Amino acid sequence: MNHDADAAMGASPSPASGTALLAAPIAATLQRLRAVLPAQADAAQAMLTGVLAPLQDSCWPEVAWSFSRLTNTGLPVEFAWTSREAAVRWTAEVAAPEVDENERLAIAAQALDWQGDLASWFEHQRGNRLKFGAWVSARHGDGLATKLYVDLPDGRLPPAWRKRQALFDSALMFWRMCGVNPDGSVECYARASELDLAALRMLAQATVGDAEPMMRRVAQVVSADDLPRPSGISLALSADGQVRALTWFTFAKAIFRDDAQVAACMRGLGEGLSARVYEALAAGPADGRWRHGMIGVGADIAGNTWVQCGLRPT
Repeated sequence: MNHDADAAMGASPSPASGTALLAAPIAATLQRLRAVLPAQADAAQAMLTGVLAPLQDSCWPEVAWSFSRLTNTGLPVEFAWTSREAAVRWTAEVAAPEVDENERLAIAAQALDWQGDLASWFEHQRGNRLKFGAWVSARHGDGLATKLYVDLPDGRLPPAWRKRQALFDSALMFWRMCGVNPDGSVECYARASELDLAALRMLAQATVGDAEPMMRRVAQVVSADDLPRPSGISLALSADGQVRALTWFTFAKAIFRDDAQVAACMRGLGEGLSARVYEALAAGPADGRWRHGMIGVGADIAGNTWVQCGLRPT
């Protein structure tokens, strides 16, 4: 961890932020995004300023901007890019490092003025040891979409969801977290230690109906003969448990030599305004650490495919 809080915080707040400081890498990333999606970047900055405000009052100021599991430097925000749309996407912590993980879901729900039913998720976390508790996420595109990322103890989903898909009870999958949407739909994320290309093909065929579009996309990203291990999957499901999309993902550093090689690959896969969003996210200064986090390839039941990645702000 980098405990140099002054360096992490960097410059004073921009006039647009109005209130709490944002760490310099976050502010710089938003400034680059503003040149591509000005209204969306402004909306993201306003929302992030509110969500991250509790970190300003941490009783551990020396670690408040370097404690998170979201990024490899502990910065409490990660931005994301996908080839399927032009939007400003981010995920963030909701509370200072001293706050217990079991309290974070309630804080996250309050931060988003959550209207959906979270009873089963609260019950599932209660009394269990958690890794991160909860994060909040937003997508600023044509409109605003928000999501709660809920920590899953012991690699299992709540009982209400566990029987909706055979994969949810598979010993080969360790279910790490769920992204919960206001309408009750979810995206569930698992570590899959034994997943290879053949197994992914079968999984895509079983879940989205046609494996070929997804496998062609995977081949654009993975140059090796097989998938790195471990890798992971996510399943997006409607509120009634119907599969809507499958995503495969792994750490960028598992399949690429360095950030420059990742960028070369991503630039070849993005188009139009979405490509410009990627350039804005990736154009920050190198700091000697990996900036790309997870790389993913997704497919939905309509036959659409995409590539996505997380980027640490610099």
